[in-house]
Amino acid sequence: MMESGGVSCHHVTTQRIARYYCALPVAKPKSILLVCHGYGQSAADFIQEILPAANDGQMIIAPEGLSRFYRRGFEGEVVASWMTREDRLEEIQDQLVYLDEVVQHVYTRFGQLPVSLLGFSQGVPTVCRWLAKSTLIPVKVILWAGMVPEPEYLELLSRKMNGHIDIVIGDADPFFTPSRKRHLEEAVEPYFKDAQWHQFEGEHRVFPELLRQICKAE
Repeated sequence: MMESGGVSCHHVTTQRIARYYCALPVAKPKSILLVCHGYGQSAADFIQEILPAANDGQMIIAPEGLSRFYRRGFEGEVVASWMTREDRLEEIQDQLVYLDEVVQHVYTRFGQLPVSLLGFSQGVPTVCRWLAKSTLIPVKVILWAGMVPEPEYLELLSRKMNGHIDIVIGDADPFFTPSRKRHLEEAVEPYFKDAQWHQFEGEHRVFPELLRQICKAE
């Protein structure tokens, strides 16, 4: 019980306008690659990185994290984040609703095309948590250079994907020391025994040619 005059925290649900970017290579796309960027990136820049990876007839959808900020100081480049540790459960729920609405918006325009998902860096736990609770059933899930979330999400995701996902790490990624990579392997192995592991020569980035090859192997 709060004492008289104490401070308490409350939550309300409010409508807001979010945005996503779309790259449409052909008039009638055959499939969708939905990509979630990493921390401190913009969807507009990230989709440009992904464009060379698009397969024939594949459209790319890049939602942007709901929290924007200036990369440096109080002006200049504006980037985005998916969440912080503050109010994290509420932000996870916001992501679930938002990303489901992005998919429905695309379906309304183009029909229920097969969807592949890519999460990069901070986008990895974002994709995992969303898909674990969403009704969406993708044809492929690619987790690129990021750590997976809590086991309860992995268990739900594993059931949906029948234990199969693709995991990609660069051999010179400064965020993946040997111990961190081992921690990722230990977190994934109980739930995704059929996971396909990929390693490329490079740092913390998306390698388009490898992404194209992974997407083709459906």
